[in-house]
Amino acid sequence: MTEKAVGGRIDMVRPQLPSFPEQINLRSVLLAIMAVGTIGLTWLLLNTMMKQPFEPNDDLIWFTKLRHQSFLELPLSAAWMLSSPFYRPVAEIFLKSLYAIFGMERAGYRAVQFGCFLLLMWLGYLSFRKLRLPWEASLLLVSFSLGSPFLTGSIVWISELPHVIVVISFAASLTVVLSERSHSVKLTLCAMAFAVALLSKENGLALGAFYLYFLRSLPMRATVVFGGIIAVYLLFRALVLGPSIGAGGVNESVGYLFDYLSQAERQATFPGNAVYNLYVYNVAAQLGALLFRATQWGIIISHVTYHALLHTASTILIVIGLVVWKRQRNLPIWLVVILIMILGGTVFSYSYARDRHLALPAYAYGTLLVICACEIGRSTRSRLAATSIIFSLWLSWSYEAYRTLILMPGSALEVVEKSYAPYPDVQNHQVDADIWELARQDALKIQQAR
Repeated sequence: MTEKAVGGRIDMVRPQLPSFPEQINLRSVLLAIMAVGTIGLTWLLLNTMMKQPFEPNDDLIWFTKLRHQSFLELPLSAAWMLSSPFYRPVAEIFLKSLYAIFGMERAGYRAVQFGCFLLLMWLGYLSFRKLRLPWEASLLLVSFSLGSPFLTGSIVWISELPHVIVVISFAASLTVVLSERSHSVKLTLCAMAFAVALLSKENGLALGAFYLYFLRSLPMRATVVFGGIIAVYLLFRALVLGPSIGAGGVNESVGYLFDYLSQAERQATFPGNAVYNLYVYNVAAQLGALLFRATQWGIIISHVTYHALLHTASTILIVIGLVVWKRQRNLPIWLVVILIMILGGTVFSYSYARDRHLALPAYAYGTLLVICACEIGRSTRSRLAATSIIFSLWLSWSYEAYRTLILMPGSALEVVEKSYAPYPDVQNHQVDADIWELARQDALKIQQAR
């Protein structure tokens, strides 16, 4: 209250309070919540990763192989084990480097994996800045990436680093084609990323879709470059894996089920063309998982889940965003991204549905989700409305990210109790005894810390 003299009389006057927008800017509050929440989720990811033991099969088999091979042997060696249908020399050289530095010290690997995640998010941020999207778009990408089981399943598993390299190569290529560099420089950088991805994991072949981007500007040069990389890759793959180049038939690689069936049992169970129907189903199951979460590991989900509702709503939002999108400048780029989203985990990966095989198309999906959400926000012509749309999506995916990260320590403890604790001696002949012992002792420490 203040005093005011009026005609010799003193009146008490109530001070004028600022209006609500002046007291609290709602948009700033939403942005602050998103920023703090994203930092918290990222810390939770790191904390969760540090409590994950080595995977008792894939990780230890890889360590055993890499310790017995030199760097010079890796370019002409099958990946993961001495005899396998995989050829991934770049990924193996990277993993060999980590093993040479860290040995069996798990924390070092986790730090590198966390660094890969941060690099992936930074590349996404650069792409969004090139598109002049608001900075909070990157926060939505982080929450989606942590909430998506397809991405977190790869990020926290050492043996999935090859797939993470492919996703980083895709994110880097997207940043390059959105830049102001010349088309010649873009082609060179994208070709390098394509080669790294292809030599890291088979589904890196999906990055060949960037060839379509260069068809108008550098058709002949792009054909020679992308075609040459694929030809050299197939040549080396044939030299290492034989004339079949490791391309197993449908009835050989359709899933883990066939590992336990004899040839006669396979033919009896899936006679005639039935096995091809199963292959088509598994490819469709991966798309169903990515777009609607209708399947999980190839199995149809019989009840409605929060994740299924969230994925379905996100897919609908992507469709709406593509419909209201009025800018045509980057249309060829988004056609490439959509193509990679469709092919990145289905046709060019495995013929059976696994969640962690969908990291590449999931990241492409997340990129489209963020862009379409921002495009819908732009159509409202209100900064608060645009931020509210992003915030709502961020909140929904952050809840899923929290649930995903909270459940991981429990699943890791289950691995310790079922695989490491009851077996003091190595059970797999492809794993060296001392590597098993070191991994087991480390896992038991995790168990005791709980």
